[in-house]
Amino acid sequence: MLAIDDSATAAITTLTNATGAGPGGGLRITLEALDDNPAFRLEIAPAPAEGDKTVASEHGAKVFLDDGASRLLADMVLDVRTDERGDFRFGVYPQL
Repeated sequence: MLAIDDSATAAITTLTNATGAGPGGGLRITLEALDDNPAFRLEIAPAPAEGDKTVASEHGAKVFLDDGASRLLADMVLDVRTDERGDFRFGVYPQL
């Protein structure tokens, strides 16, 4: 199952609060294209879509995964960095 690190937890909490997604909201990740470089779509959602799997951090941040994203990210850790403009850049790396 996808793990959520502390920096991603903080970013998801900030984004869900800023967008008014509410206490049930979270980051939704969907698989958009599957080829040599899978493409994912990320958005803040007020709730999971039908069929989504929900992963929660120990501090309550939620990530909703469609089936394709869930399969590809199963053994990964969700991380976030802030770019020079202060925008969040989500990424994943393998779980150790």
